[in-house]
Amino acid sequence: AHWDLPQNLACVLAGRRRFTLFPTDQVANLYVGPIDFTLAGQPSSLADIEKPDFERYPKLAEAFDHALTAELAPGDVIYMPSLWWHAVTGLEPLGAMINYWWRDGPARMTTPMLSLKHALMTMAGLPPNEKAAWRTMFEHYLFCDDPVAHLPQGARGILGELSTEARQRLVAELSAALRP
Repeated sequence: AHWDLPQNLACVLAGRRRFTLFPTDQVANLYVGPIDFTLAGQPSSLADIEKPDFERYPKLAEAFDHALTAELAPGDVIYMPSLWWHAVTGLEPLGAMINYWWRDGPARMTTPMLSLKHALMTMAGLPPNEKAAWRTMFEHYLFCDDPVAHLPQGARGILGELSTEARQRLVAELSAALRP
């Protein structure tokens, strides 16, 4: 099983396919391999979804408790939300499928996976109390509805709407910080 960043419509053209989908909150139960390099491009589960070994991967049973499974025939279409884990199995010797991927949000956005990798690089060795403090900061600034509602629009800096010029300055700052 792996995830894709864009939303996905998959249409079976020939043969039959089984789709097994897991919500994003099952990541801890899917035994994901390395995230820095994969042949498929996305992190993947090390567990065989078609022949699960619950003895070797005991938390996988919890993931299956939350799984959705569908068997599709030619002409059937399935929607897979962004970041949902999924495994697709061909049920016949010959099959064909077509996908349509799209993303909501600005086209300029790169994958947040780069931000995750950077956070792992810079925060992995922090003491537990600092990690906990950074968790609080990330929760506040990234996941709260409006963490800067108390600030006037012009005083929000990168926490507000970024002008093209401000975005370019931020990109330059981040690029300089990442140079060896």
